[in-house]
Amino acid sequence: MGSSRFARLAIGTGAAVAMTFSAVLVADHSWGGYHWARTTTSFNLTVINSTTADWVPYVTHATQDWSSSQSVLNMVDVADGSATSKDRRQCSAPTGQVRVCNLAYGFNGWLGIAGISIDSNSHIVRGYVKLNDSYFSTSFYNHANWKQSVACQELGHTVGLDHQDEDFNNQSLFTCMDYQDPPFESPNAHDYEELEVIYSHVDTYNSYVSGGGGGGGGGACNAPPGKGCNKADVPDDPPGNAWGRSLGRKGQREKFLRVDPDGTRHVTFVLWAAGH
Repeated sequence: MGSSRFARLAIGTGAAVAMTFSAVLVADHSWGGYHWARTTTSFNLTVINSTTADWVPYVTHATQDWSSSQSVLNMVDVADGSATSKDRRQCSAPTGQVRVCNLAYGFNGWLGIAGISIDSNSHIVRGYVKLNDSYFSTSFYNHANWKQSVACQELGHTVGLDHQDEDFNNQSLFTCMDYQDPPFESPNAHDYEELEVIYSHVDTYNSYVSGGGGGGGGGACNAPPGKGCNKADVPDDPPGNAWGRSLGRKGQREKFLRVDPDGTRHVTFVLWAAGH
């Protein structure tokens, strides 16, 4: 059995439902069926940790949490202490890897962003996470549970997971992939079950590259000087330019799609701050 497909490119969401038939659990919070291609049943995904010292423990904890699904996924946390503020503003991931960055990106409405780039086979080829210190420095968000929950949730998106639920006022599902206040800091068993569903098959090639290093900027880019790479990922651009067209907003969550001339698709999951 495979993961759910939705009519639109980005996910349609709803409450996750677990059903058991012959001891097989069916999960249902895949992000549009997106996943990393790999030729083995499990894989090592390099996460370049370009965050500052105050964020490093949260990102490291989140990668360890997601690595608990060792039958599918092991996130390899690679410290990138050389990242400059310019590197963290762009937060461009090398092909086959994920980069996590933090910066005071400004009071522009968003708390965190997760973005993935997808090849013609709908396989993820790179991902990034941005954590907005402008909001995390405020009294409402400057707490360990918010930082840990958002780091966990955004990394979950980069491996193909959607939220389990987006109703802010209902019973907590006790997972970072739920929409709730106070936030929960870690995945739950259902998240790991969904990963097993998403990655229940092998592919004919690998879209990930494990064991890579850090380094500012990153990524394969042949743009002429001054033209820029990954311009659409620059957070200071208006959302219409930065992330493409909106595929719908529900509460504080919104999804965007941009398609490059070569057919590469970029899907961005935006977590808006309270009141935006």
